[in-house]
Amino acid sequence: MFTRKMLYDIISRENEKGQVLQKMNQILDYNPNKGSSGGGSSKSDKIVRVFAVLMGIFGLFLLGNAAYSLYKNNQQSATVEQAPAKASIVVEQGETKAIIKVSHDKAIEKVIYSWDTDKETTEKGNGESSMEIEVALAAGEHTLNIKVIDIDGVESKHEEVLVSETGEDKVYPVITLEVTSDKKVRVTATDETELSYVTYRWNDEVETEVPVSDDNKKIEFDIDINKGTHDLTVSAVDKNNNTTTEIKSFNGVTKPEVKVTVSADKKSIDVYSSHENGIKEIKLNINGQDYDVGIPADSPKEVSFNVALPSGNNVIKVTAISVEQTDTTVEETVTAAEDEITISIEQQPDVADKALIKALCDAGIRDIKLNVNDIDYNLTIDATDPKELSFELPLVEGNNKITFTVISVNGTEKQEVKEIVR
Repeated sequence: MFTRKMLYDIISRENEKGQVLQKMNQILDYNPNKGSSGGGSSKSDKIVRVFAVLMGIFGLFLLGNAAYSLYKNNQQSATVEQAPAKASIVVEQGETKAIIKVSHDKAIEKVIYSWDTDKETTEKGNGESSMEIEVALAAGEHTLNIKVIDIDGVESKHEEVLVSETGEDKVYPVITLEVTSDKKVRVTATDETELSYVTYRWNDEVETEVPVSDDNKKIEFDIDINKGTHDLTVSAVDKNNNTTTEIKSFNGVTKPEVKVTVSADKKSIDVYSSHENGIKEIKLNINGQDYDVGIPADSPKEVSFNVALPSGNNVIKVTAISVEQTDTTVEETVTAAEDEITISIEQQPDVADKALIKALCDAGIRDIKLNVNDIDYNLTIDATDPKELSFELPLVEGNNKITFTVISVNGTEKQEVKEIVR
């Protein structure tokens, strides 16, 4: 579009152009011999004509350069004047919702918005130059990103940080899966508000649900990994039903096999353990007391041993640990039968001042105790865990109250009391 100033500049340039051409004609018409009767032009006359042509070309160049400069200036002015207008974007925050208000001097094609880096939501325009969109607030501090596209494709952007304590819970639970030092999967689920439960399953097995504990923002537990490659699926659900699911493959290792067999007479147990790559250690605990179990240094694939039990109830715990650090624990409660013990205290008919004491136990005798007329006597056993023993006891004048106690190697205890008058 031409302005009055642009038109004036063009006319001025044209006037200058006319004056230059007029001067060129005057120069070209120059003839120093005009009016004389002489012949053709002189040498100086030719030089003047050449100079006039050059001046004319130079004048035309100046005129073209001025016209181009005027055109560029007018183009730049038009560009500045025609910069596209942006949309006006305002966000009004309420208790649980926010209203995006958009106005423009053109029709709005669409409005795109998202929370933080979440998936974008698009609302299309209806040919109007203004729009209002209601958005549910997110609980906590979040950034609302807004883009407005007008009918000409021009984009307007706006970002606004909103803080709400009454908005929707848009933060999903976080799940971490890691292998522990003892070759188990440790599952940890956390949420910024409150977890409802966590489920897990191997491959296509039935899900196992793990409820929340005292700390309802965190659930942590370990899962054994079976031998081979298996897919573990873990899902965590918070109180607003936001659900996060993680699927990961794990290559499991085998656990040792442990068997505890009670002997027929219920006085001992046979322990057997095996592992395909070797047994590193076996721990034995009977009634809260630990016992050493020797394992060869070459980590054998099979280990077996026998353990005698004390009479009565016994809580037995056996733990086998493989070279791969996997372990298996077996716990048994065994009531061991008491050992059969026979005791006799008799005055010898041919030696009236002595009594003969005998004891018999098939399992073996570990200890004996003697008390005569309420006085304790220390006795020693010459052999190691003998199955029978006997000795003579001198009698005092008068009454002799004899109390004799036998304790078997398995802890069975039997006592015999007899009075002999000498």
